[in-house]
Amino acid sequence: MTQSMSKSEVKKIDQFLQKIRQTVTRVDVFCSALLLQVWRRVYYVFNKREVYASLEQRKGNCLRCGRCCHASFKCQHLAYDENGLSLCEVHDQKPLMCSLYPYNEDDFFYHIRSTCGYTYHS
Repeated sequence: MTQSMSKSEVKKIDQFLQKIRQTVTRVDVFCSALLLQVWRRVYYVFNKREVYASLEQRKGNCLRCGRCCHASFKCQHLAYDENGLSLCEVHDQKPLMCSLYPYNEDDFFYHIRSTCGYTYHS
């Protein structure tokens, strides 16, 4: 015999599947951001001249949204002002990798690329 599922059972299954999708998305974003963090440091070490030349092509400004500061792990120095804009609590000693972000067309966290204030045009 076949039993049909009630609407509440279907709803519970849908909610469970939605939670799984959200978790998978968060893991995907975290892992890709972490890999980019590693890649960008290695790339910088071996391509400093190219990085600085590419920075000259960077257009736009930082929007101070703070999304890049917690793309994989939230930076311990990230704070927000009374207007909700991000700020670096150690700005004078800001890590080099932070001040260089993004240093070329490929140096964007994919999940925040479309909202970043910086762009590169070929």
